[in-house]
Amino acid sequence: MTVDEKRRDHPTEPSNPIEPDKYADVVLQQEQLGIYRLVFATSKNKRMLLMNEIQDMRHSAPHLVRLFKDVYGLSPSLFGYVILGKVWAGLEDALLVYLSTRLLRVIEIALSSGEPFASELIWALGLRVACTALAAYLLWLGQKLENRLMGLVISHYDLYLMKAQWKPCLDASSKINVNGHSAWDAFIEILKFFTSLLNIFSQILVIYRESRASGDPIFLLACLAEPLLANISHRRLWDKEGYTYVDNEDYKRMRSLGRLANGDYREDVLSNDLAPWVLKEYEAARYRLGDIPQTHPHYQYYYAQSPITMILRDVSGELPMVYCGLSIVFDPTRFSIASVAIYQNSTGALQRSLGKLLRHTEEFWKHVTKIKEIYSTADIPNKVLGGQMAYPSSEKGGEGMSFELRNVSFAYPGSRKTSGALDKVNLTIPSGSLVVIVGANGSGKSTLVRLLARLYDPTSGDFLIDGQPANSYNMADLRRASTILSQDNKIYPLSLAENIGLGLLQSSDDMDLIAKAAEQGGASEFISKLDTGYNARLHNASETGEMEKLEKPAKISGGEKQRLVASRSFMRFNSGNVKFVAVDEPSSALDADGELQLFNKLLEAREGKTMVFVTHRFGHLTQHADTIICMKDGKIVERGKNDELIRQGGEYAKLYGIQAKAFAKGE
Repeated sequence: MTVDEKRRDHPTEPSNPIEPDKYADVVLQQEQLGIYRLVFATSKNKRMLLMNEIQDMRHSAPHLVRLFKDVYGLSPSLFGYVILGKVWAGLEDALLVYLSTRLLRVIEIALSSGEPFASELIWALGLRVACTALAAYLLWLGQKLENRLMGLVISHYDLYLMKAQWKPCLDASSKINVNGHSAWDAFIEILKFFTSLLNIFSQILVIYRESRASGDPIFLLACLAEPLLANISHRRLWDKEGYTYVDNEDYKRMRSLGRLANGDYREDVLSNDLAPWVLKEYEAARYRLGDIPQTHPHYQYYYAQSPITMILRDVSGELPMVYCGLSIVFDPTRFSIASVAIYQNSTGALQRSLGKLLRHTEEFWKHVTKIKEIYSTADIPNKVLGGQMAYPSSEKGGEGMSFELRNVSFAYPGSRKTSGALDKVNLTIPSGSLVVIVGANGSGKSTLVRLLARLYDPTSGDFLIDGQPANSYNMADLRRASTILSQDNKIYPLSLAENIGLGLLQSSDDMDLIAKAAEQGGASEFISKLDTGYNARLHNASETGEMEKLEKPAKISGGEKQRLVASRSFMRFNSGNVKFVAVDEPSSALDADGELQLFNKLLEAREGKTMVFVTHRFGHLTQHADTIICMKDGKIVERGKNDELIRQGGEYAKLYGIQAKAFAKGE
């Protein structure tokens, strides 16, 4: 196998001349593992690696303590029972080995002496059977108690993460990739790790006791040889910083062609007679790929070690028996048949336990990382900065929100585009205005609206609301004073009444207001035709396939979904707090008549609000706009009213002409 070592790129001059470059000893290693390319960072300084691992353990301890405190706080009794169950699981194997040892000793003495020792034998058998029965009962009880505790833990951390996800100052791109199940899985895996440690420690004590009784504690070292060597030689990726990716073009080609066989593409493939070509191309890629391994890179990395290492490790597992055999050759009285059986049984149990510990160690560190991620969500920095100023101010009357942007630029986090979504935008929107933003796809229309709604902060430039810096206002106040009606708005997995009513929380159960909002949004007609009316759901609450067959959700069209979302916005208008309405292509699935009705209803609700519309369609809205803004490549290229922009013969006139020509041909 070829291993390329590449020095990590880092500045020749450290950014801080006082501190040494912390990446100075870091190298990147790359390995080809079948179809995968593995890239991971390591250090030339092995002592530094050890120090880093110790630091990781120190930094992990507070998170583990917090996890156990939080779970204990949910139910001290269930927590205590579960912990006691895990302690028993850690001692169970050692106790069973000890009782087996005692039973074998009694049997050996009885056979050698010719006396039955009935009472001792029955007692030893009884203890062994009783211990087995107790273990089975505790396993059954522990599973029941774990199930009860699991629900508490999952719901607790789901709520914790929901609160973190919905902090008002997070921007729309912030995502959390853990959930309540992650916390529960981490809790259980961490318990399994400590259970494994207890298991091994107790078994070592039993073996040490037996070896001392035989006058030969060296046997313990023979038992530990195989697991220690396995731990030293074990190649693992869980403790490395890196990533893997598929870099085999033939495999990627096969995967892409294979996707064409699923239901999403089947109609296109059949209608265009592409099946023979797909099969031919797949077969060609399959032939070129040959027998290159496709196994998960973790397994390939493990088995990439030298066979000599694996042979030595497995042979070392026979050392206890070899040691017993050689000892008997030199001193036949040193070991009895029972002693050999006891040692073999003890050694096998210990080696299995150490193998479990290796697996649990990998899982332990993976889940410690998850716990760090869960608790670090509370420390996610506020990407959209907010202040303490109340909105609206006491001086502001029944006017809409005003905006001013000065040289505002914006790029989406992680974007690979060479240019930003907005580039030095200058714009003033007076209070109570009706503004229409037009432009080709990707021109920055939706981005501008999302900045106005404070879903993102500008990358640079000044952004003022009512003459004050936007980030000086309390974010919760601004959220209450704004609403977005967009094609991206979602239908909640709740009843239709709740979908509308949640536009105004304090009146979410007021059916009169909900019915009025549904009428304004154009949803009342289709809701009245549903069997369960406003109680209908569009999603199943059940997670089991059997119940999903019984709980059939209501089915509505894309246009009806947009009417439902529009109704939610009209419900929000009833609060009297809305000063800014952003409308971003909310009628893409509506017919022309439905779109006209929606816009007319929005215009009727215009009083005391600033409205900004994003649209691809010219006509009704552009005729009523106070200002039309035409965008291209993230910049405002034109602004004015419909007639004057057409006379200018610029970008707006070109877009308008394309649509007018299309309508003329349609006629």
